[in-house]
Amino acid sequence: MTIKQDMEPTWTIEAIDRLRELAVEHVPADIIATAMHRPVTEIRQKAAELGLALEIEPQTP
Repeated sequence: MTIKQDMEPTWTIEAIDRLRELAVEHVPADIIATAMHRPVTEIRQKAAELGLALEIEPQTP
């Protein structure tokens, strides 16, 4: 295991349940990441592993 892997928070059952709830509520990935104190890429990766569709963040002009 590398140092980076040791420092990354693990996905608890509660965190996975929270991610599922927010995805079902159509909360955008960036908002989920902020709420869960995790990087957006980590949220998207876990959602993909779980087969969850995440809302696309609105693009600013």
